[in-house]
Amino acid sequence: MRSWHALIAPLAPMMVGVSVSLCACVSAQAESLQLSGFGSLSAYRGDDAVVGVRPGDRVKNFSQDGQWRWDGDSVLGLQAGWQLSEPLELVWQVQLRDDLVGGLSPRTEWAYIGWRPSADWSVRLGRQPLPIYINSETLRVGFAHTAVRPMAAVYGLNGSEPVDGINISWSQPAFEGNLSLDLGAGSNSVSLPRGRVDTQALLASAVRWQQGGLSLRLGVAAYRFDLHDDALDAQFNALMRPGSPCANCASALPDRARTRDVEGRLINLGMNWDSGDWTLTAEATRRGGNSVFSAEVEAWYALVSRRFGALTPYASIGASKFKEAALGLQATAGSSLATVQGIAGLDRRLQSPWDRRIELAGLRWDVHEKAALKLQYERWTATRDSSTPRDGEIHLPSGSPAWDGRVQMLTVSLDFVF
Repeated sequence: MRSWHALIAPLAPMMVGVSVSLCACVSAQAESLQLSGFGSLSAYRGDDAVVGVRPGDRVKNFSQDGQWRWDGDSVLGLQAGWQLSEPLELVWQVQLRDDLVGGLSPRTEWAYIGWRPSADWSVRLGRQPLPIYINSETLRVGFAHTAVRPMAAVYGLNGSEPVDGINISWSQPAFEGNLSLDLGAGSNSVSLPRGRVDTQALLASAVRWQQGGLSLRLGVAAYRFDLHDDALDAQFNALMRPGSPCANCASALPDRARTRDVEGRLINLGMNWDSGDWTLTAEATRRGGNSVFSAEVEAWYALVSRRFGALTPYASIGASKFKEAALGLQATAGSSLATVQGIAGLDRRLQSPWDRRIELAGLRWDVHEKAALKLQYERWTATRDSSTPRDGEIHLPSGSPAWDGRVQMLTVSLDFVF
């Protein structure tokens, strides 16, 4: 019997060739796969004994009366990009954070295929954020921001939750600078503690012009969604039935407080200006719709910073003002005082009377080219109503003691990329 060496000897040159080709293929695939990531390790502290505060409305816990919390801006994100060919790319981003509903579990934020048919055009198809705001695509990448997080006066109104859809981008030199246009559409479903919001259609467009250190941006969006909240539906149905304690809820609630086929719209103006060590960023937003669940509101902020080597002190001021009119809900004749007050309180809550002013100051220390340590102090002031219960970034339960309308929050954060 011939030995194994004798059997494979004639095949050796072929095997060497296959091995070299396979190694080259694996090496090429490895070079086309790019891995990156970002994260924040953050703690926050609210100082008020009556109200609790949290950095965003998707954060699970509140801080109250000096208690430190670690779940606010803390996040770990991993992203993989695979270049299938010169014009085609796959992108997958996973984030781990303590979400309001999902808890501390990983979730897919981005999952799309990108196609660049030319230098001027690109298309993304799949799960992605639509670029309506300046920081829509970097909302949770703390290292990308001067401050700990984008200003809540604007970004607390409409989160940049990813959608399943398409975005088409075009850019071209124009007006002595660069002009870009984004057109996007998609849908999503966002879970809430008592239900969910299903957005059937979100159409968005953004135009940006940039020249040197100056960037101007206009973003517009129109959307339609259903709000699913069994407890709210039961309350509304009870108030609209014949014989209920509300005299006009049967007509007023479907007209002003619909929870299905809610239509909304928003417009956002943004500016960023870099001049040497100085930076100025500002955004203004106006939102409205056909329901109090897409309430009329105006908001704005401005942030200025000055870099001194590795240190960057910064300050910002912003405000939001709700413009939603009263629904005019009325108790039936002869109702008790408690019923009258209850109907009036519901009307008040549905107006979202939570106008506020935010002032903040902070210091960013770039301890490494890929890591920054931040200390930020914020003062929030209720400028319209400090007694109506609320459960957003400020938590004021029903029956709470009197609140003076002011609360402070201190945040310490270590942001990094890799």
